[in-house]
Amino acid sequence: MSAEKIEILNSDRLLRKAWFTNPSYVREDMTVTSFAFKLRKDETGLSVDIERLTTYDKSIGDIERNRLFVVTAEVVRSIGLECEHMPLADNYAHAEILNISKNSHSSFLAKNAKYVYFPV
Repeated sequence: MSAEKIEILNSDRLLRKAWFTNPSYVREDMTVTSFAFKLRKDETGLSVDIERLTTYDKSIGDIERNRLFVVTAEVVRSIGLECEHMPLADNYAHAEILNISKNSHSSFLAKNAKYVYFPV
């Protein structure tokens, strides 16, 4: 039995975790690189969590390696990308950003992503 999907609103904040101990993903000034917003070969969508459906603790996973960055669904949609709620058995907040097909998509998302100050 699958969990009920919700509509992602333009105002929804989408959390993306990035490996902050690797400068290919997160720079020393805590800005995220476009590499953190690229699909892996086996992915069809970029994994994010819908902020209002989760906690930072759950979304960050390994606090020793990861940091969180946020973009709004409105920003995602402004460049023609879609976001869809795709709950997982162990993560109801899971969603994906779809149709990322150009480096410019990843660059735009990185430039518009804001660092979430967690943990403080």
